[in-house]
Amino acid sequence: MKIFINPGHEPTLDPGACGNGLREADVALKIGRRVENYLRAVGYDVKLFQYDGLHEICADANAWHADLFVSIHCNAAANELAHGTETFYSYGSESGRTLAEKIQNQLVTSLPVANRGVKDAGFAVLTGTSMPATLIETAFITNADDAKLLVEREDDFARAIARGVTDYLSNQNPLPDVVDTSKKNCEQLSEHFHASEFVCPCCGTGTVKPRLIELLEQLRAELGGNPIHINSGYRCPKHNAEVGGVANSQHVFGNAADITIPTVGYNRARKAVEKLDFDGTGFYPPLPNDTRWFIHVDVRSNGTGDRVVWEE
Repeated sequence: MKIFINPGHEPTLDPGACGNGLREADVALKIGRRVENYLRAVGYDVKLFQYDGLHEICADANAWHADLFVSIHCNAAANELAHGTETFYSYGSESGRTLAEKIQNQLVTSLPVANRGVKDAGFAVLTGTSMPATLIETAFITNADDAKLLVEREDDFARAIARGVTDYLSNQNPLPDVVDTSKKNCEQLSEHFHASEFVCPCCGTGTVKPRLIELLEQLRAELGGNPIHINSGYRCPKHNAEVGGVANSQHVFGNAADITIPTVGYNRARKAVEKLDFDGTGFYPPLPNDTRWFIHVDVRSNGTGDRVVWEE
């Protein structure tokens, strides 16, 4: 499966929209590179091309025989109050619309952005490409709150776009009953969790215990269906050492996940986690003047030992 990623504009020729100290070309490239890495980790063949010439972009995607085309942009408006995310597809393209819907859904459920909807349009990169194509306006670079999100939640934008692509592909190409273990990261593990969310960001390998997925599904249900963001799943020993993990970290064995729930506050998430039968739970609440937090959950004893709890 070949996926063509096109970060909008080009830094030296046309930086695109500018606002709040940001340039569209720079922001789109940073997000695009992260999307590229996440999709490569899943096992897809990915090409990233940023250029100002629309004809050249389309010609390159077509000549490469890409299966999907994803263009990443930032929106702008004279009215600084304009904000939110919207995703476009080419007029009359049902597959393009489905791809746009999958990505838009991931963006608006993973990030605190206004949902401006999925729309058809005649943009050159949509009409000039021969494969299902979408153009994403991630957020308004001219809106102070949106611009802050583009900086502070850059990785969340990328993860959401990558998940939207895999959501689309999982529906188009159902997995076989038997999955080659060397390509395990291509497998849908449950209704809401894909193996790509748990692979090591260092090398793309990984393993995850079924009981951990079951409990995460229960947690999602407990929280009213709000999406769970996997910050860290499996870590190979090398990556675990690089991030300062202890040698016997549960992440190395595929027993653990560090999670956040973007649409739910820390206190509500903690109460829900405490109700469930995780073997290990570590709580990392937001620090003063900081909204970031996460919770570690693991299944170290497969339900046979005492629960281990700590707080930082």
